[in-house]
Amino acid sequence: MRNAASLEKIAEWSSGGADPHVLLLDADGSLLVANGGILTLPETGRLKIDLDHMDSSLARLDTQSGALLGQWRLPDTRLGLRHLAWGAHAGARVLGIALQAEHSEPARKREAPVLALFDGKTLRAVQAPVALTGYGGDIAFVAGHFAVSCPRANGVALYDGSGRWQRFHALDGACALATRPHAQQLWAGGSTQAMRLTNSGTPGQLLPGQIRLDNHWLDWV
Repeated sequence: MRNAASLEKIAEWSSGGADPHVLLLDADGSLLVANGGILTLPETGRLKIDLDHMDSSLARLDTQSGALLGQWRLPDTRLGLRHLAWGAHAGARVLGIALQAEHSEPARKREAPVLALFDGKTLRAVQAPVALTGYGGDIAFVAGHFAVSCPRANGVALYDGSGRWQRFHALDGACALATRPHAQQLWAGGSTQAMRLTNSGTPGQLLPGQIRLDNHWLDWV
């Protein structure tokens, strides 16, 4: 924790696990942290170590003390919790989590889910009727839908707020997602195109040559 004006460090807390990736505030003021659970070492860079003991979790921290208030894990220990987005279903808040599978077996990784949902009490993974290669690059929520980008499957998977499958929009290298809430729009960035997604989808807009979009965007305000 740092002072927003001076950047002076005020406190340092454990995230409740290894490989913390994304955090979001909850309505009660607590902090939710996605711990990817993958061990890496400074001397080996991003090399993933000892995946048989991978320990991914969603942790809730007290923002006054840093105390661990709760922790949740998926039954499949090879599913890493990475990106977070708040959504809603039936008037209740739902946290969507983009997953990244680390299974050794190619077939199992190919069929692995890319979305998990947390309702404040229960954490569950959501299966899709198509193979998404087990890699969720980013997640967003707009117009009652969770969107998970799947760069290795070259598209964006859409689910309703309960996790029910909706459709898949093809987009080469899809990763970055951003919403324009007041217009109920979702934008996705791919390798050479940016696409505005609606119920039916719209044609991609070509990017200028020699430009590659970054993996993550901020929502419009």
